[in-house]
Amino acid sequence: MAMVRHRLFFAFPIAAGVRDAMASHRDGLGGAKSIVSDDRLHMTLAITDDYPQLSCPQVDTMLALGSHLAASPVPLRLDQLSGGPGSVALRPSKRIKALTELTGTLSHWMTAAGLLRPRWRCHPHVTLLYRAGEAFTRAVHPICWITTDVVLIHSIVGAHRHIVLGRWPLIERQGSFAF
Repeated sequence: MAMVRHRLFFAFPIAAGVRDAMASHRDGLGGAKSIVSDDRLHMTLAITDDYPQLSCPQVDTMLALGSHLAASPVPLRLDQLSGGPGSVALRPSKRIKALTELTGTLSHWMTAAGLLRPRWRCHPHVTLLYRAGEAFTRAVHPICWITTDVVLIHSIVGAHRHIVLGRWPLIERQGSFAF
């Protein structure tokens, strides 16, 4: 039996209506070894390494970082379906400046705290399923929404279990623009 591993990550949760659109893409694909269930669909913003056990100081530090987050809602547009040798994901075809700034801030804070996964860089996507197969990229009808919060998730790796530990609203700030 595999050893249980734990990781923490900041993410955008996916609202129910948006999840339905994503699930229709996922459910139309074949060849899945496993799917990401609707309740676990998310966009990872910054992530820790995997640990054999989770410590209170790690959780406390991540909660403290989240509590300092000050960002506006981020408009997202996922318009590409891409498959690699191990997974299929929805991705944006263009860089999203507000998302790049937010993930950069979180990565900087987590690096300073010694918690960012080594060599990790955010490549925005929402993983739909895991599989073995050829690489592909194709345009899809855009899935657009405006994120309204960031969550801290404790993932029990391999158990398909996510536990939300914290949630912080994204507050509109003067000078913000949608799309």
